[in-house]
Amino acid sequence: MTVNRKALRALLLPGQERLHFNHETDARRKQILRLLGDFHVLVDVYHADRDTHADRRRCLEAIVRDNAQDAERLVIERDDSTRDKDRATLHAACHRFECFDLRWELLAPKLDPLLWVPDAVAAAWTRGGHWRRLVEPFSQLKDL
Repeated sequence: MTVNRKALRALLLPGQERLHFNHETDARRKQILRLLGDFHVLVDVYHADRDTHADRRRCLEAIVRDNAQDAERLVIERDDSTRDKDRATLHAACHRFECFDLRWELLAPKLDPLLWVPDAVAAAWTRGGHWRRLVEPFSQLKDL
């Protein structure tokens, strides 16, 4: 993972603290997605019909549910507007799915370049067309 973080940081332009897919040019977006394809990871994509607090809660619960048995640590991009609700959701989900040893953190995206991976994949998936085709080899749609 250290190698992947280093590769992502190498893509930063002067003055950039993080990669944000929607703020990049198409050429840079393609460059980012090609790099992600080289990481040999599988990204789970959770689709919600709306962008609401309830849908965010459902996505966080699904992430815990699907990783409760295998993961030791989850790192979620922090959204300051939902931070308290996210903490409560993650805490409750860990109890619900009996993964009491699972550690989770809500981090600002500039603190861990691996948070740029789901940002890029989600944006490409949402855009559809050729963007989705670029991430399909290393992504899978999961049920909420």
